[in-house]
Amino acid sequence: MLKACWRNFLYILDHKLNVLVECWKEGLYIQGITHDLSKFSPKEFFPYAKKFFSDGKISAYDEMKWKYAWLNHQHKNKHHWEYWVVDPNGKHALPMPRKYLIEMVCDWRSFSRKWGRKVKDSTLDLTDKIVLHPDTKKKELEIIMMKKSEVHLNKTTSMSSDNK
Repeated sequence: MLKACWRNFLYILDHKLNVLVECWKEGLYIQGITHDLSKFSPKEFFPYAKKFFSDGKISAYDEMKWKYAWLNHQHKNKHHWEYWVVDPNGKHALPMPRKYLIEMVCDWRSFSRKWGRKVKDSTLDLTDKIVLHPDTKKKELEIIMMKKSEVHLNKTTSMSSDNK
């Protein structure tokens, strides 16, 4: 279990660093630093370590503990869309403040940093799969489209300066 805990600790640090880089680009300095601190709490840390980094299959009891840890994580961290859902069946959610919405997108982008891939717009646009307040959905699309146009603008600017 010690090895699993060490690997989980390193994974969390790596994830936090990747999110920090993305948050830094957006000017979310404090959120980049404090992102996912709940993962270090015993309630989340040990079930995650057992589920993802222990050798062999985990028991049904440990699986249930991990599900509680994941639920705790979603409800303790405002950058998770699940934090804002008040009625999952009716698909009703409260508006998500912009800084948490941007942190959520940074969190998604961080996974592409981890695996060395470019983020695809289709990967980021999860509005049909998640429950968000209508205003939040509009803001999310604006953020994603703003990033897409920035990338396109940077490529265009870069290409035109290369031709000079």
